[in-house]
Amino acid sequence: MSKEINFDLGYDSGVYLLEIFLHKPKKIEVGALGISSFPPGYYYYAGSAQKNLKARIERHYSVSKTAHWHIDYLLAEGHIKNHYTWKSSKKGECKIASYLKKELGGEIIVSGFGSSDCNCESHLLYFSNPLEEDQLPADI
Repeated sequence: MSKEINFDLGYDSGVYLLEIFLHKPKKIEVGALGISSFPPGYYYYAGSAQKNLKARIERHYSVSKTAHWHIDYLLAEGHIKNHYTWKSSKKGECKIASYLKKELGGEIIVSGFGSSDCNCESHLLYFSNPLEEDQLPADI
């Protein structure tokens, strides 16, 4: 079952940031990355869609899906609290991940998570408390 995402972006491609809450510690096998320990808290995952951005976000909200991306394994255990989008090229997801780490102090729990197609250490950043929307960049 998918959550209907009611928004009209005015653009079909861009980058997104998922805010995911994990209420208790979990050991999760993340595909080829193996088993990792995830502490409870808030995870922010930066991704992109070069077409069908809305459909990509709707897929992430879906609870019954085959695991295809690293994020699918975490979403099987946690749940999305919010999502944010920007009209940007694919490189924008790297910029968001870097910003979360360097400017906001996000912690990398699993190296290589969501970043197998770039040089970033990870596209998943951990925070013990949720970020405020005004902490996120206005544009990428």
